[in-house]
Amino acid sequence: MPSANFGGDPSAELFEKILSCETADAVSETLLEPMVEALGARSGVFMQIFSSPYGDRHFGARSYVGSKPTSVDVYVDGLYALDPVIRPVMDWLDDERGPAPSLLTGSFERDLEEDPQYRDTFLRPYDIGHVVAVAMPMRTGLETQLACVGFHRRHGDIAFLPEQLSWFQRLVPAIRSVLYALACKEALALSETIAIAAREAGTEMGFLILDEDLVVRNGNAKGMEDLGLTGGAQGGSSVLGEIKARLLAADRAPGVSFSFKASGLRTFDVEVRNFETADGRNFHLVVTSGGGPRHAIGDACRRFGLTERETEIARQIASGKCNASLSHELGISLRTGENHLRSIYRKVGVSSRTQLVSRLLHIQ
Repeated sequence: MPSANFGGDPSAELFEKILSCETADAVSETLLEPMVEALGARSGVFMQIFSSPYGDRHFGARSYVGSKPTSVDVYVDGLYALDPVIRPVMDWLDDERGPAPSLLTGSFERDLEEDPQYRDTFLRPYDIGHVVAVAMPMRTGLETQLACVGFHRRHGDIAFLPEQLSWFQRLVPAIRSVLYALACKEALALSETIAIAAREAGTEMGFLILDEDLVVRNGNAKGMEDLGLTGGAQGGSSVLGEIKARLLAADRAPGVSFSFKASGLRTFDVEVRNFETADGRNFHLVVTSGGGPRHAIGDACRRFGLTERETEIARQIASGKCNASLSHELGISLRTGENHLRSIYRKVGVSSRTQLVSRLLHIQ
């Protein structure tokens, strides 16, 4: 049995241990293991759950301490939908209407007979008879997710006592602060990566973010439409399949990227960038672009045979930059910039900036 004093507050040492958690990989050591020992539990689990941009549920980071780790895989593969304990919180995650329900539950062995399917397919095979768990809704700038932490005892064990549940509840604010900090770190890494891509691609950028399991974690309207993940677009889902196939066959290490031209209702460019989240997981930013002025100019420059440097100068001119500004922006001398511009005029068949921009934007 645990040595914790359930009549009083949790120890400062336990609070310090929990609050030392800085990455998802450290959740087992800093949160689950000390709590399993203190509660006299047989196992402990942490799960991150969210709704994807197109409406289904997905499990992100997860950790487990105990003798039956395969129970987590079975649970997230679909049996979670049968779980009567977490179902109300899952339902809230899908539509976020009203205040988020709080979940703090103790033993439910006496209720097993009321849900024989869940009992026979999950609880009995993995010898789970008593649970104390908490589900914490968390909103970041990019998404809403649930962070769930639970501890289990076997069927023949003594149920968690009321004083143990009260003791556990006093730890919930510390657990919540740690898991919320992890969620914010992840959101910050995603935001920084998106901001860099947006600065480079301009206003016509669509994006999706795929996690380490290649599940869509986030995206904007244009990215969803480009890849056929909205009702208004057709034929794009095959592009997402191609992206996943390319990722599975490629180096998925952070910093690696690749690009290709895709075709849905129209042809557009796809770039995939691998990056590392704050807690060390490998995610993928998918950038779609095409159809806007910036990319129309790029297509026209290719047709006229402009070099990469000349194409960049043409884009700078289209954005209103003078010779001095574009030379400074590109790190070249004013004379070199003027030489490039004369070459561009000759290839496109124009004699002024206005004619150049007009010709590039209207070429068919």
